[in-house]
Amino acid sequence: MTWRTAIGTLAVVLTSIITAFWLINEPARMAEAEEGFEGRSIEAGAALFENNCTRCHGPQGQGLPGLAPGLNTQEMFDGTRVAEVGWAGTLHDFLYSTIAGGRPVPSAGTTYPQRMPTWSQEFGGPLRIDQVRDLTNFVLNWGEAYELGIAPTVQKVVTNPIDPVGTDLSTPVLPNGDAQAGEELTTTLGCVACHVQTDVGPAWLAEADPNGEGIGTRASARIEETNYTGTATNSEQYLRESIVLPDAFVVDGYPPSTMVMTYGETLSKQDLADLIAYLVTLK
Repeated sequence: MTWRTAIGTLAVVLTSIITAFWLINEPARMAEAEEGFEGRSIEAGAALFENNCTRCHGPQGQGLPGLAPGLNTQEMFDGTRVAEVGWAGTLHDFLYSTIAGGRPVPSAGTTYPQRMPTWSQEFGGPLRIDQVRDLTNFVLNWGEAYELGIAPTVQKVVTNPIDPVGTDLSTPVLPNGDAQAGEELTTTLGCVACHVQTDVGPAWLAEADPNGEGIGTRASARIEETNYTGTATNSEQYLRESIVLPDAFVVDGYPPSTMVMTYGETLSKQDLADLIAYLVTLK
């Protein structure tokens, strides 16, 4: 055996040992790589959810009454939700399809007036396929806590559900309102989803209004409009009416029953007073 043959044989043996070692460890390496990929996908999905979904589904996915259902719920992950809608596939496919294609009509049998928008570029939305996948993975990640029997703590939206303000505008005056608390409520309740950050509803902020006027100024002018059909006699009453009886007066250019219709039953007197205190500051 020449030295060339010996070196060649040794090289083949070493290559075989290295290849065998690599193949033995490949499943673990692939599992680790897949876990890392999924982690990065969930992280990216969390950012997408915060930027695009919290305005309707809440900052913790708890849902917002009258606006959008909860995603971070036991019913989403125990099969109840997919059974309710008659979905025969997996939860992953249900979430991915709903995020990608949206829903062309509001959910039947609910108090949610808005349709789920289309998010995937495949159907005319703004997100890439990988971003829809990341959002799906983020929502599915909540399910792990339910599988372990650890129910996540989510923020309650309504501060006082026992004493709702109701829809009777002739009831006694509201308590003193806190404008800062009212501003926080506009985010918690998802009001900004339509009135500030999209074109769905009349904007509140002065810079978003064609005439440069906020709702604090426009409220009194609305009462004087020839097509005004409500019963309010001043700005504060108009704002109260618009929140608890949205269809009492519908602004031209907007369809009726678009505003959440259940605030009379879900807001406390203090909640409403705080909201009005904030809105009248938007001049």
